[in-house]
Amino acid sequence: MNQEHKTMKTPMIAMLLLAGLTSTAQDKDIVNVPEAVKSAFAQRFPKAEGTKWELEDKTDYEAGFKQWGMKYSAKFSATGVWMETEHKIKKEALPELVQKALAANYAGYKVEGAEQAETPEGMFYEVDLEKGEQEMEVLFSADGKVVKSQVEEEHGEDDDRSE
Repeated sequence: MNQEHKTMKTPMIAMLLLAGLTSTAQDKDIVNVPEAVKSAFAQRFPKAEGTKWELEDKTDYEAGFKQWGMKYSAKFSATGVWMETEHKIKKEALPELVQKALAANYAGYKVEGAEQAETPEGMFYEVDLEKGEQEMEVLFSADGKVVKSQVEEEHGEDDDRSE
């Protein structure tokens, strides 16, 4: 084999290897969404745009999409049963009773983010709070009652507390 042929062969092998790695990485991102899930999603969100699917907890399917200019996520079981829809909201958009509960029970905490979550059980509000090094997530019902609070520990462990 002459030197010129070897020189051309090396970049070609590198390109093929790179293409193979890219192809493998892309295949991992592909989620095989059951038809029942796709159908239920299309019925519930007919105006959804740019839908991207993820497999959550090995059994549930979560769609990230835009609708009415806002980003949403919706979760479905493998059989197509709708479980939850979430979207971010400003803290000022939290219901008055949730804001009062925050002021009364979490004074000194800064609201880092909030989401409105609709489930078959009703409307809920997920609020991310921070006070110094402590971070926590609190789930409120629309009437301001704490449904669940989760403290984020320094080493990444979560402490679930239901009240």
